Amino acid sequence: MKLRCLATSLFALVAACARSPLPPLVSLPAAAEADAAARCQQAFPPQPWRATHTILATLPLGYNGALLGVLAATAEGLHAVLLSPEGITLFEAVHKRGGSGGLAIQRAVPPFDRSDFALALLADVGAAFLPPAGEPEDIGRAAGGATVCRWAPTRHEATEVELGQSGPARIRTFRGANVTRRIELAGVPQGGFFPHVRLTVPGAGGYTLDMQLVDRE
Repeated sequence: MKLRCLATSLFALVAACARSPLPPLVSLPAAAEADAAARCQQAFPPQPWRATHTILATLPLGYNGALLGVLAATAEGLHAVLLSPEGITLFEAVHKRGGSGGLAIQRAVPPFDRSDFALALLADVGAAFLPPAGEPEDIGRAAGGATVCRWAPTRHEATEVELGQSGPARIRTFRGANVTRRIELAGVPQGGFFPHVRLTVPGAGGYTLDMQLVDRE
């Protein structure tokens, strides 16, 4: 009996640690919760897809200026290309899915050749355009009054989609209680893509990408 109680206590402790340390959400009626769950999924375009954006970048790599970005989500994984305004490829990489998982870098010129840049960029862009795995851990009303869908921590990060009056308004990721990314969504979606996406990674090594949709398929 003592061993069973100890095992139960340890299981409860692990489960509690796995849950997000973020403030609890106020529960919604069942119908409102189901509606919010469907609307939160609208923050992410249905796969597979390919999209091109003009980007105004403010980076901690000595590069501040305009870029052209091409992203594609396929069965292989997330493929990202950054080009100069003249069409020169500055960076190209794919983050592979599943059993073939891993990062493959096809091209990276300075200042985009830092060893940590590719993995961070793919993770950050993935947070803006790829839905978290599984269903939300919690759906409810946050302290500020907004309706929020919250996904449980994956690889030490939790994800929240906040809804506005017309649909998804922003995405945030957290490590513990600290914001690791802020993604603002603006405009009327076109085929699941918002016309303007602003990705901000806070902190000393942080950066901002202002992404304007050019085309998608």
